[in-house]
Amino acid sequence: MATRYNENFKIEVVKAYMAGDRSISEIAADYNVAKSTLTGWVKKHGEECQYKTTTKTSQEESESAKEIRRLNQLLHEKDKEIDFLKKAAAFFAKEID
Repeated sequence: MATRYNENFKIEVVKAYMAGDRSISEIAADYNVAKSTLTGWVKKHGEECQYKTTTKTSQEESESAKEIRRLNQLLHEKDKEIDFLKKAAAFFAKEID
């Protein structure tokens, strides 16, 4: 009698394969599933898992873009402070002479 796997298990295994860290043979061995069975699951659920991964990546990219903007603003402020301090140092150096 063939083993029945629930959909959540199938999707978990497909996601593990879609991560790209290991081959289909390694994933099949890790989850004790036939290689041909896993290949079928990837064909059936692969697009769904890939979409979920892409959506998450887009959100992470958005957060990264916000962080980059914040850091660029901070850098701009620090550059202004450095310019001010250089001018102040030059001014006070003239007074000492």
